Amino acid sequence: MKHKINYVIKKTVNDFLRQIFGFHITKSDINSFAINPIALKIFSKCKLKYSDEGFYFLSPMPTTKDLNAYYTSTYWDSRGASIGKNYGISTRDIVHYRILKEFIPHKLKEGNVFVNFGAGNGGVSNLLWLNGIDVLNVEPSTIPKFYNERWKTVKEISEVQDNSVDILYGSHSLEHVQDIDTFKTHVSRILKADGFVFWEVPNANDPKNGAQNNHVDIPHTYYFQKKFFNNWFSKLLLCDAYEQSQKFDIIQDWQKYKNEKGSVIRALGQITK
Repeated sequence: MKHKINYVIKKTVNDFLRQIFGFHITKSDINSFAINPIALKIFSKCKLKYSDEGFYFLSPMPTTKDLNAYYTSTYWDSRGASIGKNYGISTRDIVHYRILKEFIPHKLKEGNVFVNFGAGNGGVSNLLWLNGIDVLNVEPSTIPKFYNERWKTVKEISEVQDNSVDILYGSHSLEHVQDIDTFKTHVSRILKADGFVFWEVPNANDPKNGAQNNHVDIPHTYYFQKKFFNNWFSKLLLCDAYEQSQKFDIIQDWQKYKNEKGSVIRALGQITK
């Protein structure tokens, strides 16, 4: 009976929020709101709009100042200690490392520069460092200090040098940027002429994605379709939607989980400078 009452209350609240503000509360959102009302202040006024470039976006878009306030006060706390920065490598990181090894092994060599955008807990950076690659993490918060020295970290992509990057990588970070056009300009600026880009992002066509349900998945600012990467990249080695095989304890056979309505899009290739 208690669970039924809680469900009715949650449904009533969500119906109200969807009608008035255009979003509803997920489990992670509840944590965010409970810990810090900044999340409600920033995202409750946002609705989703669609761009023919292949993505949905928040309107009005939160300012950089607002997003920084959210991430510094709420984000990692709301994700819980078990999801926070308590480890170096996840099974998803291993899947991504396998993808890089499969498609661009010639780039995984000593002396090349790997940039992890939105590095979080370090993740793939650990694996690339073991290959002798120079690692630069872009992370506005902090990265666990597991090592005295291993890589460099900057807070913004604007701090990365021009024409210096062999591989730009981001796992569930692109959907958090404040201005996608400005960000794409930085990508073109920092990549070497023969550099590669790899992204994993939530699939906007996943039935569980906020874009398919007309609600905001806090704190996502963009919701991408494959069309976006097809438009942006000049050469694509990979651009498909997948279920996340590591959730089924599968790492090696990740390609067998291709699904147009899957939870993530993985895109790897080059862009026109």
